This record gives sequence, structure tokens and C-alpha cells, in this order.
Amino acid sequence: MRTPINRLSQIRQPSTPSTMLSSRAFSSLLSTPRLQPTLGARLPSTTLSSPLSSLLSRAPQQSRSFSASASLGVRRVTFRPSRRVQKRRHGYLARKKDRNGRKILVRRTLKGRKELSW
Repeated sequence: MRTPINRLSQIRQPSTPSTMLSSRAFSSLLSTPRLQPTLGARLPSTTLSSPLSSLLSRAPQQSRSFSASASLGVRRVTFRPSRRVQKRRHGYLARKKDRNGRKILVRRTLKGRKELSW
């Protein structure tokens, strides 16, 4: 059985700034701007002279909060029309099964509709 490689042992390198920026874990965090919160806009201007400010100035700034960006991150293709699914959801047999569906059929019959449902 193979032993898992300790992730911390891979990250630990000499603590010079150039080696920290070239490490895999740190660069992968910078390459995902959706997951990076906008700390630069919330910090007072007196703390921007710290080493953290140089990293924040390199990171792309966001105009939305994290939760708004996360909700917009995945776009799904939701409109794929199908008559079979339409009949399953809104068809005559689906209306007959449900109590509210039977009410719809009665209302449409009383109104004189030719088509009661799909």
C-alpha cells in the first residue's frame, strides 16, 4: 500500500519570497480569482504598507462579494425543451392524478376549453 505524500512537506521550502511565490500551492490560490476575497477594499490605508499589501495589489480585484460570485460561478444549461417531459408534467394524466390537477380540469371543462391539457 502506498503511503500518502504529506502536503505540508511539499510546501515547506526556504522562506525567501521568490521561492514562496513559485511554490505550487501558493500560485494555484492566486490563479483562482473567484475564491479570493476582496481584502484590499476592507483594510484601512495604514495597514496597506505591510507585505500583505504587495500580494493584494497583484491579485485581481473583484466588484462582487464572495457569495455573489460563487452563486454566479456555475452556469447550467437549463432550457432543453422536450414534449415528453412537458406531457409528463402538464399532461392530462398528470392532471388526473393530483387533486389540484383535477380542479384545473374541471375549471377548463366549465369554461368550455377544447384542450383540457397537453
